[in-house]
Amino acid sequence: MADYVAAFHERLPHDQKPVSFACNCILNYLYADLEGKKLPDMWGPMTFGEVAYQLLNQTLVYLRVEPV
Repeated sequence: MADYVAAFHERLPHDQKPVSFACNCILNYLYADLEGKKLPDMWGPMTFGEVAYQLLNQTLVYLRVEPV
């Protein structure tokens, strides 16, 4: 991938709906050079890329709570 940082930021949600919680893979932290930087409206731990006990590297999972 030519520019990991640009591709990572391009794929973040940009629709201005609030994110209640996010969990980001530690590999994204390393490869996207996120040390000391803040992702827009994404907060939560940096962890290993596991979702529902399945190892899926380089994931960013987020939760939105919206009224129905």
